[in-house]
Amino acid sequence: MTSLSRSDMLVEAYLARVRYALRDLPRAQSDSMVEDLRAHILTARAGQGAEGEAAVRQLLDDMGDPAAIRAAAGLPPISRAHWGDPWAPWLLLFGGFVFLVGWLAGAVLLWNSTVWTTREKILATLIWPGGLAAVVYAGGIAVVVGSPTACTGGSGLAAQCTSPPGSAAAVILAVVAVVAPIAVSVHLLRALRTRVDL
Repeated sequence: MTSLSRSDMLVEAYLARVRYALRDLPRAQSDSMVEDLRAHILTARAGQGAEGEAAVRQLLDDMGDPAAIRAAAGLPPISRAHWGDPWAPWLLLFGGFVFLVGWLAGAVLLWNSTVWTTREKILATLIWPGGLAAVVYAGGIAVVVGSPTACTGGSGLAAQCTSPPGSAAAVILAVVAVVAPIAVSVHLLRALRTRVDL
């Protein structure tokens, strides 16, 4: 295994920064852009005879900052995370268990953030207000108020019991009600990871 020269290490470090800057592009697209840059750098180094560390640094400066390459790819700039951004998805999911105050705090952090789009903010606010706590509370109310199971044909083991009509739909709705806020929170966390430097 051959060790890289200092100049080669500078090139690899630069390409790693570019790859990080392009991290929210599809993997194949970012790989293609990085490999195109690598080929361009190799050609430029060969043409200029840029093998010394100072010459390679100048060449990489001429290539442009990774943030500029990101902008040229049509991506929004990466910003620094606000202290509350990592908390917002978690508070929206679990904050409702603290008398809904935690969920409201998550909603405030979400809407004050510049990380997420308006569409994502609306989606996260509406599915479900109160997060998982709302699902748990609604499930408890449904159990208390819900229709009893109908039993006919005697008592004990001889009885024939049936679930009320619509109970399968209620189970499906309950599953969706649990999965939806989790999916939205996961989406918010992924978007946060790709759009800001944490």
